[in-house]
Parts: sequence; structure tokens; C-alpha cells
Amino acid sequence: MLQTLTIKQFAIIDELEINFADGLTVLSGETGAGKSIIIDAIGQLIGMRASSDFVRHGEKKSTIEGIFDIDDNKSVIETLKELDIDIDEDFLLVKREIFSSGKSICKVNNQNVTLHDLRLIMQELLDIHGQHETQSLLKKKYHLQLLDSYADGKYDQYLEQYQETYQTYKAKQHELNELESADQALLQRLDLMKFQAEELSEANLQDGEIDQLEADIKRIQNSENLSVALNAAHSTLTDEQAIPDRLYELSQQLDTINEIIPNEFKELKEHVDQFYYTLEDAKHQLYDEISNTEFDEQYLNELESRMNLLNNLKRKYGKDIQDLIQYQDKLINEIDKIENYEQNTANLKEEINHLKTKLLSDGQLLSKERRKVARELRDHIVEEIQNLQMKDANLEISFKTLDEPNSEGIEKVEILISPNKGEPLKSLGKIASGGELSRIMLALKSIFVKSRGQTAILFDEVDSGVSGIAAQKMAEKMRDISKYIQVICISHLPQVASMSNHHLLISKASSDDRTTTNVKELTGDARIDEVARMISGANVTKITRENAKEMIEQNHSAI
Repeated sequence: MLQTLTIKQFAIIDELEINFADGLTVLSGETGAGKSIIIDAIGQLIGMRASSDFVRHGEKKSTIEGIFDIDDNKSVIETLKELDIDIDEDFLLVKREIFSSGKSICKVNNQNVTLHDLRLIMQELLDIHGQHETQSLLKKKYHLQLLDSYADGKYDQYLEQYQETYQTYKAKQHELNELESADQALLQRLDLMKFQAEELSEANLQDGEIDQLEADIKRIQNSENLSVALNAAHSTLTDEQAIPDRLYELSQQLDTINEIIPNEFKELKEHVDQFYYTLEDAKHQLYDEISNTEFDEQYLNELESRMNLLNNLKRKYGKDIQDLIQYQDKLINEIDKIENYEQNTANLKEEINHLKTKLLSDGQLLSKERRKVARELRDHIVEEIQNLQMKDANLEISFKTLDEPNSEGIEKVEILISPNKGEPLKSLGKIASGGELSRIMLALKSIFVKSRGQTAILFDEVDSGVSGIAAQKMAEKMRDISKYIQVICISHLPQVASMSNHHLLISKASSDDRTTTNVKELTGDARIDEVARMISGANVTKITRENAKEMIEQNHSAI
């Protein structure tokens, strides 16, 4: 939950610190006092888009800080570990700085994070729901996402199988489209590919050949110096004072010594013998090398010619030898595809038809499971919206076959509603008023609140367009949600305010030609006065105060 919110130099807010508690907290106040500004500030902490317009006029930057009680929230802690962020299993400090230039800095537990990472973390903690969010209900794609979320993994195996088949099906379709787009340009490209393949084939490329060529060329070019050095080294081992001969004499002398004082020089004798045999081997190796060392101009020309050929191919194609070998294989495969166009096309079409059949089969299995869950979700939503004073409402989740399967399935899903008895089921966008949409969205929030794993939800005037008993039911629904997670709500409804556990009054004042926003927690008579104002407007009477007091007492006695 959100414990403390600190806002500095944000819009018309100079400096503000708000302490929140669990349960239902209502923010009320006159229009323009700054209620939505506070929601905007909290929105910065969950990664909403920053703007230089948020920076208070005349200031260089705005700062928003939030302290969240994560209460050993496993999903948040796991995300923090993955992002290598220091973890306190009790609290999370989130900070956003917005500069007048429009740039912003995000910090979590005093470590800089990207906006993307901030959103990853905060989506596990906080959800902001405003009036505009009800418009997502009008988008049919949202309806399928809603159903899949409600399923909570019940048909994941069917969805994964379908999507795997779909990806293969689309890949083969793409391959066929490329093949069928063959035209004169492709035929001209075929000639070029054949020429390149033949050129590379004639070169008989070998991986690592250039390194060997360089070594062989260097050897022949330096054959004279090499010969002199080899002969000198051989002479060192074969002249009158040759080291092997002296070592042999030393070995004989050590034999004599060891006969007199056994074991004293045994190890030294072994080393001397080892050196002797090593140098004997070196003498023969040097002799063989001398025999093979001579300047061969013709062979040198052949090596240099080969080296020039390989270097020219590397420059021409812009690839090293290993890449050229792979490119040659690719050319051969592409040439085969083009030259065997008709057969390859027929094979691909047959494969695509087989995949289409499998895709439809996988899709039918997925739809069957989705329909089972849809019946459960339909009953759940109807129950919730009827509790929100839409007693005659009826709702169905419609499935219609798509002309062409997509990555989500073979059917489109749409929520249809009849808000009044006797009216046909229609799309939400064609029949639902703003108040009805707000109640449906609130019903959905109450359904999903337990499964989302978040610890706080903010409602920004979602009760707009609702009054009377419906407003009372919405207030009760918010209170029910607040039993599971923290609920913070901006509201103009006295029913919601009187239901809250905590009531904060947002007001603004002018001083020294500047406007500032203030927050005050209301209790006792002050709270009664504010609820009375929400009932009757500016003209608060004794009767409205009594009504407000009674409303607060009744709502709290029902808790």
C-alpha cells in the first residue's frame, strides 16, 4: 500500500506531504482544488508520461516521492531481484524528478532505473483507474484479454499450442508469398547468384587457409636466412666441441661417481641423459629441415597468386573466408529454391493447408475451453452489476468466428449488454451510458482485485454520472474492494465519502500572488460539514448537516 506521498513544486502544489492508510480513503474538494493533480503526481510514480508542464511555474524541477509498504510482496521482490535493485522487504521508496526541460529521472530504493523498469515494478503494486479507462470497455480486443485474465491459466496449454501452430503457419505463408513474388528481377538475381556460386566453388575455399598461406610465404621469402640459422644451429650440435658429445662424456663421468658414492648423483645423471637425447633429436630434426629448405620461386608465385585470389574475394564480397563458405552454401540453397519453383510452391501450399487444418483444430479446442470460462465470467459480472442497481441488466459474452485466424484465436469475443428488461443485447458502446460503464468497470475491478496481486488502487471520479441508490451501491462496492487492498478515491458523491475509512479534503489558497494546494484529514464535525457540502453544495443547512451525520453513522454501522 501507499503509505506516504511527498510532492514538491508540482503544478500548483508547492510542497505537500500526505500520509495514507489502509481501507478506503476519499479525496474531496471543490472543482479545481487539485484533486486530480494529486492523482497525476501518483501517476508519475507508476511510470506515466512526464511533462515539463508538471513543473510549477518558475521552478527548475518537480519531485514526487512515495513510500510503499510491500509487506513481503513476492512478485515485487522477485522483480527487484531480477533488476538487481537493493531490497527492503518491508518498504519501497520510489522517486521521480521532472525537470523544466521535460526530462525526468526515476529512482527505486535510491537506485536509478529506466521508465520501463519502473513500470514493471509498479504494475505489481498500484493501479490507477480514471474516467477515461471505461473507454477500454468499448474496445472489443479488451474483452478477450479480460476473459483470458479471468481464466487464470485454466487453458494456457491450449493457448500455447494454438499460438505455436499459428507462428509456424504464418512463417510458411510468408515463405510462400516471397516465392510467389518471383519476377524478372528475381530471374536476373538468379543469374548473379549462379555466377557467384560458381566463382566461389572454383576457388575451393578452405577455412583457415589464409593463415597457412601466410606462414608458407613467409618461410620461402626468408629461406636464405632460415638456411643460415638452421646450419649454424646444426653445427653447434655437431662440431668438435658439440654439446651432445660433452654431455655424453659428463654422463660417463657420473656413472663412475655413482659407482663410488651410489645414489648421490643419480638424479643429476638422469637429467643429463635426458638433455643428451633431446639434443640428439634436435640434431636430426635440424638436418631434415636443412634438406627441405630452399628458395622455390615457382612455388612462391603459386602461393602469392592464391593469396591474391582469396584477398580479392574477401574485398569483393565484404566477407572473410569462413563467411564466404557459409554464403556459398546459402547461394546453393536459394538457387535450388528458384530453379525448383513449381515443386517448392506445391510443397509449401500442401504444408500450409495441413497447418491451417491443425490451426483450426487447435483453435476449436481453445474456444471450447474459453466458452466454459466465459459462462463463469458472465454469471459473475451479472451478479456484480445487478448489485450496483442494474437489476434488470442482462449480459452475454459473444463468440464469432473470424474470417482469418489471428494470434489470439479463431473467434472474436465481445461483451454484449442489455441494461433494461426487454431490450436486445447490444455492444457496450451503443447502449451503455457513462454511469453504466462506470458501474460495469467497478464490477470488473471487484472481480479481479484478488487475482491482480496489487496492493493499492486509485479511482479518479469513476462515480461520475451516478446518483441515488446506484451511488450508494458503488460506495459499498469500493468499501468491499478496500477489504482486500488499499483504495484511494477522488469523489464528488456524499455516499462514497461517508463510506470511507479516511476522508481527505483538498483545497487551494492564494498567497503572495501564488496558488497552493493543501490537504487536511477530516474527522468529527469537519467531516460532517464536508459531506453536507457534497449533498447540498455551498448552502449547508442544519438539515443537510443532520443528513450527512446520519449517512456517515449508517454507513459505518454497516461495516
